[in-house]
Amino acid sequence: MADPNLFVKAMAFTKTAHRDIYPAVQPTRPELSQGGKVIVITGATRGLGRGFALAFAHARARAIALLGRSAEALAETKKQVQKISPATRVVCIAVDVLDESGVGAAFQEIVTQAGVPDVIINNAGYCKLDTIAESSVESFWKVQEVNVKGLLTVTKAFLKSIESANAAEANQPQRTILNLASVSTQNTPVTMDSYTISKVALNKFTEFLAAEHPSITSINLDPGMVATDMGNSVDLIAPFLHDTVELAAAGAVWMCSGDRRYLSGRYVSVNWDVDELEARREEIVRDNLLVEAGIRRGDAPPAEELVIQP
Repeated sequence: MADPNLFVKAMAFTKTAHRDIYPAVQPTRPELSQGGKVIVITGATRGLGRGFALAFAHARARAIALLGRSAEALAETKKQVQKISPATRVVCIAVDVLDESGVGAAFQEIVTQAGVPDVIINNAGYCKLDTIAESSVESFWKVQEVNVKGLLTVTKAFLKSIESANAAEANQPQRTILNLASVSTQNTPVTMDSYTISKVALNKFTEFLAAEHPSITSINLDPGMVATDMGNSVDLIAPFLHDTVELAAAGAVWMCSGDRRYLSGRYVSVNWDVDELEARREEIVRDNLLVEAGIRRGDAPPAEELVIQP
């Protein structure tokens, strides 16, 4: 029988690992309040997307904009958000993340109805199981389009929406971009080829965001091993899906609270204990930890021993 904690152990960074929500990340904690903030969530029709919305409702966000392809499912998420926090303004917009003009119009509507966004959670994603040889070019590329082009489209619309606000604000608020990463990027899970490749691109995308927009905290958020519809469809990982949606969602609220700039451009798993992360903030920055630095070469040879053939 497979060890259900296999991936959690393999990805350990803090001595304590969590698979369910715990006190330090409870969204109702005063220090994690999202009061006054406008939150935008893509893929907000179910699963993690809906979970993020509910967590930010518990954190009393001023407004939450829900983006997804199903107006009916978005309405259900809105209903659940308003049950938790009636004072939170909820904006529902049915749009496909690949529709550039539609996404642009959606952000204009968000600004008009709720104000300039403070947080974007790029949660929308797509997975097609196939090896490189078995896949068609079309099916392989569709995954890249949704997970990379969709990410680009939404993020550019977010950046555009805050440009004018940044020019007008004397004291700019700390804005946050959370991009949904995957533990698959740390392995080579055959049949998850196209999905994993798209998530590697996402990791680097976030690093570029952090370098180019230092005033924005951009984080690769690993939501853990959650039994979403997408996760349950992958037999390879199904036995390990024991993390809760609530943990992932609470982790997102924590990442949008206080000063998390030391995590910008980095890969952060919700399994890692946040108090231990905080204790290691200087080490993380000093040693540039939690960054996808490319091929892990081990110990490089000393310069005097290096031989370069012509």
